[in-house]
Amino acid sequence: MEDTILYLHSLAIAVLIGKVVLLSFVVAPVLAKQLDREPFGKVVRELFPAYYALGMGAAAIGVLSVLMLGIIHETNVIRHLTAGVWLVVLAAETYCRSPLTPRSNAMRDRIKEQESQGPVDPVLQAAWNRLHQRSVYLNSLVLLGGLCLLGLAGRW
Repeated sequence: MEDTILYLHSLAIAVLIGKVVLLSFVVAPVLAKQLDREPFGKVVRELFPAYYALGMGAAAIGVLSVLMLGIIHETNVIRHLTAGVWLVVLAAETYCRSPLTPRSNAMRDRIKEQESQGPVDPVLQAAWNRLHQRSVYLNSLVLLGGLCLLGLAGRW
């Protein structure tokens, strides 16, 4: 039983790190080079909800595996820290999936509408830029969290 839990924990870490690296350093740059702005936006809108759901699933498995190991063995500082990192990752992924992504999409739609009619409201553009930057920061936080989890996994 314990081996299965450890395997699932390791798999959750691998999925978490892998999804961030694949999207950030492979998929997004390739799509940005190959697609015009409009088709790129459509693909990203379809991709991000599943991307964040995958992260949420990995984080949920990570939290559950740490809790189960805490039941089997005594809890310790490393397991508490590991659970805390997983909870931060889960919170970031959940926030990015909703409400951040829907808000960003709605703002982007308003920007596109304004672009078709003339100049874009600079306040609206700045607000969208802030949301986009927040998603980049949270994505970086998730990657850093995954790397920390990888380091902590060897210390149990």
